Formats: sequence, structure tokens, C-alpha cells
Amino acid sequence: MHISPEPPAVVEDNRPPSSWPSKGRIELLDLKIRYRPNAPIVLKGITCTFREGTRVGVVGSGKTTLISALFRLVDPYSGKIIVDGIGTCSIGLKDLRSKLSIIPQEPTLFSGSIRTNLDSLCVYSDEDIWKENSIIFFLGSRELPVEGYCQQTSKLVRFFSQ
Repeated sequence: MHISPEPPAVVEDNRPPSSWPSKGRIELLDLKIRYRPNAPIVLKGITCTFREGTRVGVVGSGKTTLISALFRLVDPYSGKIIVDGIGTCSIGLKDLRSKLSIIPQEPTLFSGSIRTNLDSLCVYSDEDIWKENSIIFFLGSRELPVEGYCQQTSKLVRFFSQ
């Protein structure tokens, strides 16, 4: 059995800017996906654009396959995925995966500390994490208005997607 090597973590001559992605616009151009070379095509020529801030949630529509392709867990058989003007297959896996995030429908904690669940790649210092999360760790306080909590949660998501 032959297992293809994973694409490079970094493509030195094609690194995205540090601010990428800045908007979150995703374009699918005649995207076709199959999970292995001889398997049937499961996404068959999808062309569409997800504008900035769009929520996607139709049951049975291929969201899991799209997420797998977006993170390059499976590469397109043909077609392109473009995020804020950059093709996902043109950059390295580390550059791609470290810049994208998913907010799952079901909350999940992985084994390990809360700290490693917040920053599993150990990119940020403890001080950075405490500073950005100080409002969220109020645990049980009813003094914080809901809109303040939502604003801080939004700030946390932006912080980790930088």
C-alpha cells in the first residue's frame, strides 16, 4: 500500500501575509472532492461564494467534506478553494491550518489542561492568554451583562484567529 506524503508545512516562496485571512470570504470554484484515488467523487463541481460573516448549517449538505477540504485533510480532486484571494493549495499546511479556526456546534474539551485547550499549539504566552481571557474567567459572576460577555468572547475568537 502506498501512502502519499503530506504536502509541505511551509511554501517559502508563497507565504500568506500575517494579516491573512482578514475578511473570511471563501470561494469554491468547480470543486470536486474524492477521499481516495479510486473512490467516487463526493462533491461534484461545487461553485459558490461564502461571504464574510456567513453562517453555514444545512444538514446533509457536505459541510464536513468542505471543512476537510478547507483544512486540506483531503486535497481537491479538481477545482479550487480560495480564502480572501489565496488558494488553499498554494500555501503550506502550517500556514493554512494555523490561520483558520472552527467553532463547533458541540463544545469539546480535549485531554489536558484548560490552557492547552485554549492554545493547543503553544503559540501564546500565559500572560497573553490571561490578559485576553480575564473577563471570561469570571465563572459564576452575574455582574457581567450578556452583551459584555459576547463582546469579550468575540474578542477571544479574533485573538486566536490572528
